[in-house]
Amino acid sequence: MIGRLVGLGLVLVVAALLPRPVEAQETGAFSTPVTVTARVVAVLEEGTTTVGPVTQPYQRLLVELTNGAEAGQTVEITVGVRDLNTAGQRFAPGDRLFLSVSTGPDGSRAYTLLDRDRSTPLAVLAVLFAGAIVALGRWKGLRALVGLAITFVVLIWVLVPLILRGYPPVPVAIAVSFVVFMVTLTVTHGVGRMALAAMAGTSVSLVLTGALAALFVAAAGLTGLADEESSFLHVVLGERAVSPRGLLLAGMLVGALGVLDDITVSQSSLVFELRRANPALTGWELFAAGVRVGQDHIAATVNTLVLAYAGAALPLLLLFSQLDEPLLWIVNRELVAQEIVQTLVGSLGLIAAVPLTTGFAAWLAVRTPVAELEHAGQHGHAHR
Repeated sequence: MIGRLVGLGLVLVVAALLPRPVEAQETGAFSTPVTVTARVVAVLEEGTTTVGPVTQPYQRLLVELTNGAEAGQTVEITVGVRDLNTAGQRFAPGDRLFLSVSTGPDGSRAYTLLDRDRSTPLAVLAVLFAGAIVALGRWKGLRALVGLAITFVVLIWVLVPLILRGYPPVPVAIAVSFVVFMVTLTVTHGVGRMALAAMAGTSVSLVLTGALAALFVAAAGLTGLADEESSFLHVVLGERAVSPRGLLLAGMLVGALGVLDDITVSQSSLVFELRRANPALTGWELFAAGVRVGQDHIAATVNTLVLAYAGAALPLLLLFSQLDEPLLWIVNRELVAQEIVQTLVGSLGLIAAVPLTTGFAAWLAVRTPVAELEHAGQHGHAHR
């Protein structure tokens, strides 16, 4: 089994590393922009100005470039003078920034503010996160961090490049999802029957979630272009543009996988722990007890899923609350309908995962010798 996983993972990695076809690049007035970091040295001028119908703050800043070919040089940039500054950003000496540098045909340079440099607080938060996981989970927490790193690498260096190369997003998302959860489950929980039951439950639930997502995305006529990011991506990719509906489905699958892992591992671990605590329990008794606990778990998880989506879409909810439209019209808007379909389809996948995983775990648990169960309990995971 591990050999097959490694083989499939290697196939995906090799496919992601295949050379891209060489495409003709258009020549323009400026070269391809380069991103550099900078530090604010002084605020030369600030106040309030009007850009179109918007009144906003503006600043003229003197910044020092801190990397790249011009590191150490100081240049002047503006914020909110000709561009929109609807967020009302203001900068002070010492703030770190990301700039875009373009070179014109005559060698002149144009500097544009991209965003504030947030790498330091993000790094501190990441260290706190990793430290908390290791402190609480010990060795298993460390393995969970390894699994998280694997997930990140596969999503960024396998899933994204494959989709950009024109591979269908849905099959790619399914294949990558299978590799991600199988490898991370193996790394985190070891190779054993408990992990095997979780893998089986996740696999069937993920396929069911994908089928439901495809059915209701088509039935609701969702295009995948409801949000600005999808529309902008469609414009940026041009002739290489991928199916927006396919991207929508792929996103639903990857998002569902993150919650399915929690349900399936918890249910499988619960069943094997019940079997270890009372080896006299039959398969049906293990299944019934597991489903009873799973009912509470699924109720809390579905509520968590809904709140997570609602929190992410909170600005959208506030915006639509200000429109003088009936509720049915608001729900019918594609941007809202897309979130509803994603939430309900993901919830149906979670609901299905409880009996499926519990059934697989109960069937395997009653066929596991008691001595092996005790060994697994002492070491945290099985080794066969």
